[in-house]
Amino acid sequence: MAVWLVTGGSGFLGRHVLKALSATGEVDVLAMGRRCPDRWPGHRFLTADLEELESLAQRIEEARPDVVIHTAGRTPPGAPELFFRSNTLASVHLLEALAGLKRRVRVVLAGSAAELGPVEAEALPVGENRVCRPIDAYGLSKYLASCAALAARPPVEAIVARVFNPIGPGQPGRQALGRFAEALADEREETLMVGDLDVRRDFVDVRDVARAMIALGEKGEAGRVYHVGTGASHRVADALMHLMGKRGRKVAIQVDSKLAASAGPTDSVADIGRIVKDTGWRPEIGWEQSLEDLWEEARSRRVLPLTGLK
Repeated sequence: MAVWLVTGGSGFLGRHVLKALSATGEVDVLAMGRRCPDRWPGHRFLTADLEELESLAQRIEEARPDVVIHTAGRTPPGAPELFFRSNTLASVHLLEALAGLKRRVRVVLAGSAAELGPVEAEALPVGENRVCRPIDAYGLSKYLASCAALAARPPVEAIVARVFNPIGPGQPGRQALGRFAEALADEREETLMVGDLDVRRDFVDVRDVARAMIALGEKGEAGRVYHVGTGASHRVADALMHLMGKRGRKVAIQVDSKLAASAGPTDSVADIGRIVKDTGWRPEIGWEQSLEDLWEEARSRRVLPLTGLK
């Protein structure tokens, strides 16, 4: 039975990849990272710091994976040096450790639309041949990690899944829609700080992204980038209004100038023709359902205020 190793299994995307792989019952699934994912069996977890090459190489030798789904990394906000360590250096170390096995191994790296930088409206939906011009440290750190993957040589077979804007259950509060859901799920919140609500994003359900990563592990062509999105975009404002509708009562909206200034491109849409052609993958979950499930999980996690205390 083939061994599939998932890095960053306790993260937003990683936990859904683990769930999807385990549901197949057709592969041996291992998780690797700094901490074991919730409700994941300890004997199927390898503790490793991807920023430490020597110990990582030892763990990779123990696992001897056939396919690696690399979802570990850091998303904004954060200091530039953290992005380069967690995204670029960690990916380079992983590729080097896999090369040390001296046997065929496939690795699918989770990239980001932030690698592209701004794309003019007439160039949307954007394809994989677009020249990348990242505008911040996060985008650059992900782009350099993708370059390292594409430079890998046999027996390592590396593929980049350039993911656009994943949403859905478990979305962290560091990301706009996750932060909106967490705040709205707290009945005590009366004001919500927001950035530019008019920007549009290609929102793709995280569970669809997990399926895409697996499909690329099975059928993707080594040395290629694949855009993972839906081929359509929606306003952030519309997503917020949907979540506010689930809350059932209004909250005051206040624009934070710093958040607005860091909003990024005005629009972002992926051309997904390549991944559809090569793997047959297509997104299946509509963005409204993604928001519904994001809301339900945020509501189930909210901490209720203590009462009756003096």
